[in-house]
Amino acid sequence: MTQEDGNRGVIIHGSSTGPVAVGENATANQINQTDVASLPTILKELRRTRRLIEENRSQLNEPELALEEVDDIADLIRQDQPDRKRIMAKVDRLVNRLSAIGGIAGGTWGLSQLITQFLR
Repeated sequence: MTQEDGNRGVIIHGSSTGPVAVGENATANQINQTDVASLPTILKELRRTRRLIEENRSQLNEPELALEEVDDIADLIRQDQPDRKRIMAKVDRLVNRLSAIGGIAGGTWGLSQLITQFLR
């Protein structure tokens, strides 16, 4: 169930799975969780995340470290025997680094879910 609260078009999802953004010029993006957690899908979302980091550099404390995390995740996930523990540690750090920007944070959480499904 989705409801609009009338406050600058903020959409609140009926479950705790969707992103919520408030404030002036706030955006919230969510990766389609029905996508198959495939390597091409994950790499596409990593490229998108990288682009969003570049576009929002001024809002991040450590944009270079966030970009490094994205690149490291992409390299690690392409390996024949991906190290799940190492990848998920980097994903967790990336989610924390991007938590200050609502739209990116929601997408990063979705990316985290795709990677978790892929590594099972």
